[in-house]
Amino acid sequence: MKAKKISVCLIALISVLAILVYPLLSNVRINDFSEKIVLGCGFAGEESLTLKQISKAVSENVGTTVSVEFKESFGETELFAELMEQRSSVPEGMEDAFILNLRNQRENFYKTQLKNFIDESGMSEMLFEKLYLTNSVKLRTEDMNEGEIAGIINKLLRYDKVSTVSVENHIFEQSLSTESEILPMSSFGSWEDETLGSMNAGFVAENDFAYKGHGVNVGIIEPSAIDPNAFDGRNDLPDITINSDWQQGDEMSEHSRRVTRIIGNMAPKISLYTRKLGGNDYDLFNSIFKQLKTQVNVINCSFGFTQLIQDLPGTANDLVNYPEGKYCKYEGDVDTITKENLVVVVKSAGNNGDGITCFGNAANVITVGATDYEGNLASYSSKNTDKMAATKPTLVANGMPHIPKETIWFHDDGNMGTSFAAPFVTGTVAIMMNKKPSLKLFPEMVHSLLTANTSTANYTTVPKNANGFLSGVGAGMLNVGKVLDNLDNTLMFSSHNKASGDFAGGMTAEPERDLPYNILRVSIFWYANSYSDDVKGFPIITNFEVRVYIGGNLIASAQSHGQNYVIFEEIIYKSQLLSGNPLVQVYYISGGEEGIIDVGSAAYVWLM
Repeated sequence: MKAKKISVCLIALISVLAILVYPLLSNVRINDFSEKIVLGCGFAGEESLTLKQISKAVSENVGTTVSVEFKESFGETELFAELMEQRSSVPEGMEDAFILNLRNQRENFYKTQLKNFIDESGMSEMLFEKLYLTNSVKLRTEDMNEGEIAGIINKLLRYDKVSTVSVENHIFEQSLSTESEILPMSSFGSWEDETLGSMNAGFVAENDFAYKGHGVNVGIIEPSAIDPNAFDGRNDLPDITINSDWQQGDEMSEHSRRVTRIIGNMAPKISLYTRKLGGNDYDLFNSIFKQLKTQVNVINCSFGFTQLIQDLPGTANDLVNYPEGKYCKYEGDVDTITKENLVVVVKSAGNNGDGITCFGNAANVITVGATDYEGNLASYSSKNTDKMAATKPTLVANGMPHIPKETIWFHDDGNMGTSFAAPFVTGTVAIMMNKKPSLKLFPEMVHSLLTANTSTANYTTVPKNANGFLSGVGAGMLNVGKVLDNLDNTLMFSSHNKASGDFAGGMTAEPERDLPYNILRVSIFWYANSYSDDVKGFPIITNFEVRVYIGGNLIASAQSHGQNYVIFEEIIYKSQLLSGNPLVQVYYISGGEEGIIDVGSAAYVWLM
């Protein structure tokens, strides 16, 4: 009887403490922990929310998530630096095995990190989603009430190994055009001539073209499941094995069918892995996690996330909306994933005109805008307006294609758009990796090669910024033939424990023809890193400078200005070459952080 009375008293005491403590937590405002709280998409402009208001938004609004970021990431370890250096010595044919080992090492690092956190903090492992993709872990808040959510956030904020606690809201939307123009399929010409021809890729459709994606694993993440039988049963894409999460009763959208057809006709010998996207960010990361497990080399994402408006009574703004075009914590996670897993992610820019849809602002993602069927920039194609404005979109491709096996007209129900431009880039990446398998190990080279070898003839009047990118067009129009001709004109560079002016890497640009003058075009790309303790709302980007020397004389240079791309062109005269061929060299300038391992690539092309 005495033990029973004690138990009753303990329960009563806990209840009283909960009643007393929760109001105290609810009045804690985020500026008390401004160094650790990140209010991202869906919460713009709010700087003094209480934990009660935050927990209310999390518990009541679909798509609102809480994630905890730890201070250490795999991409900052000596092991990662060693693996990056080892890539150059991987024997041909062993690329996939090396990538598998790297991804397993990354997963083990994050498994150990989360386990140690759980053991030291005493928090339940059931609170965390176990994807082991980055140093950011999503909390399972679906069955929690406001008080429980507030209590957990409060505890996380006080844990020394926690870098940030982020609260964001995302829901997905397909990248479909709202243009009202109605045109018959005949207006687009044929797949082989007009469509592929607009991107200098007509040869891709020829039977004797040697590089059809063999040995390359391509991932597609789509809002609807992709039915593999819908293609095989119609003798469509007969040489592709489609590994899908499609289940009996699932409906495949025309959007998903067209995206698959474009990639499959660009590279008809690939291995294809498809995942259905749910309605929130966790579903995306779960899809990426499963794609990486299947050893994909490139992932196509022809959709966008928008932000659900939060109704937070008592705040400065009852209706708060995080505008598109912002770099958010969500995109920071994608940047980490691309860098640490040697994977290329291709993302449609969106069809809003202004404001690239999330997660297209991720600095390490290839973001693709759209042109019409004549190669002119489409009016709906999104461009950025914020931090990454100088380098987004990355490039453009045909967004109004004639797709094989399609017979319906393109009209205002979403049959044109950046959704259909992005798969052309994805297919091109597969062809590149088929022709040069080492690109699987050096995906940063894919970025520099694609952006160095674009076409810009249609955009001579478009303003160019200090990074060499054209407004709304990025590096220019995808040029498949040119990039395949210049796959060897590239180098990998890295920088670790940096000092200003340190040499990062270089190569000789050998002229292809004996001309009175020629134009040398150079593009460099390097991986950005996610947030740090001191940087919120922006990626961490190291500044580099690219220089061109001839005979020891500096003839041209360009700096990155806080972005992770630089493109520039320089006229080289025959008389200058008497002193030797141009040397393209990359130097560290400033920025980044101590311990950050910068990995990048430079590529060049002679334009004449």
